[in-house]
This record gives sequence, C-alpha cells and structure tokens, in this order.
Amino acid sequence: MNGRLMQELEELGGEIRPASLKKCDEIIIDQPGFSAIIALWGGHLESFVPAGQEDLLFQSTNQGGEGRFARRHFGVPVCWPWFGAHDMQSDYPAHGLARYFRWEFIEAGHFKNGDVKIVIRLASEDHPLIEEMWPFAFELRQVFRFSSKGFRVNFSAANLSDKPMPISEALHTYFNVSDNQTAEVHGLDQVSYVDKFDNGSRQLQQGVVTPCGPIDRVYLSAPDVCEIQDPGFQRKLIIQTEGSNSTVLWNPGADIAKQRTDMEDGDYRCFVCVEAANALSNAYEIAPGEIHQLKLKVKYKPLFDE
Repeated sequence: MNGRLMQELEELGGEIRPASLKKCDEIIIDQPGFSAIIALWGGHLESFVPAGQEDLLFQSTNQGGEGRFARRHFGVPVCWPWFGAHDMQSDYPAHGLARYFRWEFIEAGHFKNGDVKIVIRLASEDHPLIEEMWPFAFELRQVFRFSSKGFRVNFSAANLSDKPMPISEALHTYFNVSDNQTAEVHGLDQVSYVDKFDNGSRQLQQGVVTPCGPIDRVYLSAPDVCEIQDPGFQRKLIIQTEGSNSTVLWNPGADIAKQRTDMEDGDYRCFVCVEAANALSNAYEIAPGEIHQLKLKVKYKPLFDE
C-alpha cells in the first residue's frame, strides 16, 4: 500500500489494522461523530457506530469455518454475481463470489460537503480462482460515504467481457436491533413477495412486518424506501435504495439458528436483514462494456422525533 494513500487515511482519523478474518486487514475510521470498520476480506462494511448510539450493523461472534467459502454473518456482505445458490453448480458457494475474496483499498478522502470517502475494488483478473469459476471479466467498486447521520454504499459492477453478464445480487445488510421480536419493518405494505419459508408461495404484505423472524422473503418491485422501527434502541433506521428492484427480508429464527454451525444460537434475536437486491424475476444482464450501480443509504433518527 503506497505512502500517499496511508497519509490520506491518517488524515481522516483512519488506520489499517491486521485482522483475524482470513488474515486480511481492516480499515478503521474514528471520527468525533462516528466510527466505521471495513473488512477487506469480502469488502464488508463491518461496523458503523454513530456517536452515542449502538452499532447500526450486527456482527456475530461466531467466526464460521476456516475454508475460503465459509460464511460469517455481519455487516454488509456483497452477494454477487448470483444471489442464493448457483443455478447450475451446486458446489459453488452461496451468494456469489464477491464476499469471499480480498478487495483492494484504492482511495481515501472527503466529499465536497466534508463526508468521509473510502473506495475499494475487486477485479476478476487479480484472482485466478474467480476466473476459473466465472466466465466474465469484471471490476467491482464500493464507494463508502460516512457522516454522523449515517452511511452510504455505492456498489458498481463493470462488465469487461464481450458477452452479456447475467446478474442477481444483494447488499445483504445485517441491521442491529435490540430484539427481532419487537422490531418492525415499515414501507412494504401491499407489496407482493415470494415466501421461501412457504415453498416459494406468492403472498401480499399486509401492514408492517413484525416480528422479524423467522422470515425469508423476496419483495418484488419493492419501493426504494423502507425503515426499521426499534423500540428497544428507541430509534428508526431509514433505508433508501437505488438500482434495486427487490427487497429481501431474512432472519433464520430460533430453530434454524440452532442448526447452523456459523451462527450462535441467540444471534437471530439481534438482527434483521433488509437487503437492497435484484433477485428471482428481478435478475438482469449487464451488457458488454456497461456498468450497473446498486446504492444503499442508511440514516438513523430517534424513534419519536421531538
């Protein structure tokens, strides 16, 4: 890593810290109004803590397995270029490739309004195993934008091959909640969804979503704004997306959590995944030479504004 980049990071109150996650580094940002951690393994935004608040993102203490494709449950994993299981290769990892390789830290600085900017990239040409598993050349970038009010993730995927590239995807965000039994997801009323816990049946959302688990739903043609209301933490998280036609809600519930080896038994009570996605019938293609962007913006506010 070049000296200029390190200097720019230090000017932001940042540092690079060796981490135990697949022996990869983490980018640490510590500002008066917030702190943030980006894990270069998988390009995860791992943590975002506004001053005086609980972390907006959940991190399981379970380290998962040792293999390359062992999963951990935390932060904002990037599910790309496929969401869920691979259509044709049953031995390929769930939720694509992007979350299982080391990303490169390439830029640190400020936006014009003073927000902190961090940029990381993942290029297929840098990883022979990716080229073996995925027959399209690509470059991914994540631009993170941080302020005391919240964070943004601008994820972009460039198709560098000469063929259309089929994509399903998600920013699989684990939102930290005080209790998934009392948390509520608002903004999906009257939206049609596919219920994976009910054999893929098609349902229509009626009112708010609560309790938030067990649940595994893909809301199709979803609105670009929804929110989590959390009475325990006395806050609401406003979630805004762009380039996303699906919203996925996931929480395994008690029974499935106990069956998993990559999750602690009680983890399910502490998060709800609300994911900016393009899944199932919302899958699409990126034309040769084109770029697609998937954007996530998260703000927090008191549950009852004064």
